[in-house]
Amino acid sequence: MTSTPADLPMPAPGLKTDRVRVGEAVVCVLAGDLHTGTRAIGDQALNEALEDGPALLAVDLDAVELFTADGLNLLLGLRETARARGVSLVLVSPSAAVRHVLDVTGTVETFTICSTIAEATAGYRP
Repeated sequence: MTSTPADLPMPAPGLKTDRVRVGEAVVCVLAGDLHTGTRAIGDQALNEALEDGPALLAVDLDAVELFTADGLNLLLGLRETARARGVSLVLVSPSAAVRHVLDVTGTVETFTICSTIAEATAGYRP
């Protein structure tokens, strides 16, 4: 039996992460899908960003295409961890998928949200 491209499983979209320090802030960029299968990737990236010891952690969510309850739980846990460490947390430009989950669950007011990285990090630059 031979397989045709239509018979082969599609690769699962992943979650890409990146981070950069901007003065006293760390910006962590998440791009792709944030769900059960990718939560560990997001968790690792965000925890490593906190380990950098920033005064502010800005999480750029502009390129998140799929955002489930696992993504929301990740952000809620991050908020508590950041608070316990005395780190301010800001969400930057949440995508429509992220904004929808925040709105539907009533958690949008739980987070500080900025439109741009420049706006989020304005008070933390050298």
